[in-house]
Amino acid sequence: THEIMELLTRLNTELGLTIAMVTHEADVAGYAERTIRFLDGHVASDAMNLEVV
Repeated sequence: THEIMELLTRLNTELGLTIAMVTHEADVAGYAERTIRFLDGHVASDAMNLEVV
C-alpha cells in the first residue's frame, strides 16, 4: 500500500494530476490533501488535511 500511495503522491506533485480515491482505511486517507466523508449518502464533512503523510 505504501509504495502505491507514494507513486500516486509523486504523480500528483510532479505532473499535477488530480487523484480521486475511495477508501475505508484511515492511514490511506492520511495521504490526501483533502478528505470528504460521507454518511448515509450525504457529505458529512469536507476538510483540508493540514499534515499530509
